[in-house]
Amino acid sequence: MKRNKRRVSALKKVLFCSWCVLMLVSSFLIIKYAAGLSKLKPYEDADSVDAAGKPQRQPDTTTPGAGNDKEDTKTPVATPIPQAEFTEDYIHSGQSEEILAYEQGVAYGLRYPSYDIAAYREAVKAAAEELLAEKLKTASATEGTERKLVIDYEDGEAGELLSVLFHINIEIDGVSELSQVQWIYNKKKGEEIEADTLFTDAAYRYAAGLVNETDVRAEELTDSEGQETGELSGTREEFPEYLLTADGAKFFYESDGLRQSITIPYIELHTYMTVTVNGNVPADGIRELDPSKPMIAFTFDDGPHYIQTPRLLKILEENGARATFFVLGDRSFFTESNQKTVKLIYESGNELGSHTYSHQNLPTLSAEEIIEEVTKARENIFALTGEYPTFIRPPYGNVDDKVRKYTNAPLISWNLDSQDWKLRDTDKIVEQVLAEVANGRIVLMHDIYETTVNAVEVLLPRLIEDGYQIVTVRELLYYHQLELENGRVYHSIYN
Repeated sequence: MKRNKRRVSALKKVLFCSWCVLMLVSSFLIIKYAAGLSKLKPYEDADSVDAAGKPQRQPDTTTPGAGNDKEDTKTPVATPIPQAEFTEDYIHSGQSEEILAYEQGVAYGLRYPSYDIAAYREAVKAAAEELLAEKLKTASATEGTERKLVIDYEDGEAGELLSVLFHINIEIDGVSELSQVQWIYNKKKGEEIEADTLFTDAAYRYAAGLVNETDVRAEELTDSEGQETGELSGTREEFPEYLLTADGAKFFYESDGLRQSITIPYIELHTYMTVTVNGNVPADGIRELDPSKPMIAFTFDDGPHYIQTPRLLKILEENGARATFFVLGDRSFFTESNQKTVKLIYESGNELGSHTYSHQNLPTLSAEEIIEEVTKARENIFALTGEYPTFIRPPYGNVDDKVRKYTNAPLISWNLDSQDWKLRDTDKIVEQVLAEVANGRIVLMHDIYETTVNAVEVLLPRLIEDGYQIVTVRELLYYHQLELENGRVYHSIYN
């Protein structure tokens, strides 16, 4: 009995061991089978997709050279994302911000200036991003397999004005289209300026005249298609771009198939600017007047006078009147009292003009001497007020072609001479003015004489009672729609 039990026990052990061996063998076979499956290539009969989302066909192993009998462990390679590149063609005055990206099927680059002042920095950033969005929309909507957009810039600064000239290059399948956009910012007012309105049409005519006088011969001037155009006529289209710099406004034009430029100092251009380099808008100094009522412009030469001029300013203010003062450059700086008087004229809302530096008879001078007389006077007035005078009154009213050319300003004469310089009598001065007064006239007087100031004190209430508005020269010309032009002589609204 015991023997039988031992046999049964041995049999159970054998069966148990056999079962264990069977399980081990089965596990080994399953693992081996699974390993064999892992050697198969994924998507063997279909396209794979790369990292950029584009379909990518796997190699055909039936084609000679497409594969081999060894295990292929290579994975699909992602298609490189296109990238835009900046050039070194443009000069930047300071630090820049750069963006390189790929969006809407367009590889683009944006570069714009970074200013130290947060308000200026944010303003130009907003303008640059708005420009990018506009041009990115254009580029992405254009048919092509490869699209690139690069926006770069040139920049400058003139007083209170920031200037950025954006250069835009949209490239579709290797074909480029270039364009420019200007951005002008008035730091004084904290606002953008419409670039197309900063300069009047007269500025472009003036620039063309300077270009035509340079060494560039007329037959070398060409348009964008290389066709000869002769002399520039002075249209805005001939000067599609400009940049404000510390030295002057840099106007670009095309000559001999090349991009050329001419830089014009602001002392010559400010007559044609709707916003001065000091950030002021000349039209802001023009009062709201009644164009239907008669106007007369009182003008005063040879000052300033540290006693009579302040007294005259007070009389003007009491009567709600304004006038134009043609001061001498040397007398403006002669004493500290005179300097204060010039500033007082400017701050009171009256108009400052130039009577040249030292009251020379301009037609008798050389071109260089005329320029010196005009420039020194303007620079003295600018030093005291921060603004260049718009108008010049030539001493003695004497003008010739040379004076018209080299003064670079509208020339203000008169058509009512009070003769205060000769009469030196208050009653006679009053009588002389009242005898010839009429709408649109420009009156010649001198604020260095006490008798003249006394006469003005009598005249203003009487003229105002008769319906006259006593105005500055700028106001007179503005309300009668006379365009300001350098070298032109203005005697009245009728010229």
